[in-house]
Amino acid sequence: MDRDTGASRRSGALGEVRAEQLLRDKEYDILAHNYVAPGAEIDLIARDGAVIVFVEVKTRTKSGASGREAVTREKQRRICRGAIHYMMKHGLMGRQARFDVIEIQGTRVTHIVNAFPYQGPMV
Repeated sequence: MDRDTGASRRSGALGEVRAEQLLRDKEYDILAHNYVAPGAEIDLIARDGAVIVFVEVKTRTKSGASGREAVTREKQRRICRGAIHYMMKHGLMGRQARFDVIEIQGTRVTHIVNAFPYQGPMV
C-alpha cells in the first residue's frame, strides 16, 4: 500500500469516528459500522427515533468536490442495495429509512440529512 492510500484510509477512519460522535451527540443509536453487503459497504447505520439512517461519511483533506458531490448516483445505488440487505437481514422491512451524508473537511463537520432518495427497485 502506498503512503497516500494509507493516509487516506487513516483520514477516512478518523472521519468515521467523528461522524459517529456527531450522531451520538444528536442522540442517534448506532446500529452498525462499515456494514458490508454484496456489492456495497455502508459507513454507519443508525436509528433516529423510528427511522433507520444509512450514512455515507466523506472526509476531505483537500479542497475540491464536496462530500455530497462525491456520492455519485452509482454509489447511491450501492448504498441503497446495502440498505435493503441490512433491513431484510434484521427484520426491518417496512420501516422508514433515510440516506444521509456527513462531510468532514478540517474542523468542519456537516451533516446532510436526507442527502439523496432511494435509488433502486421497489421491494
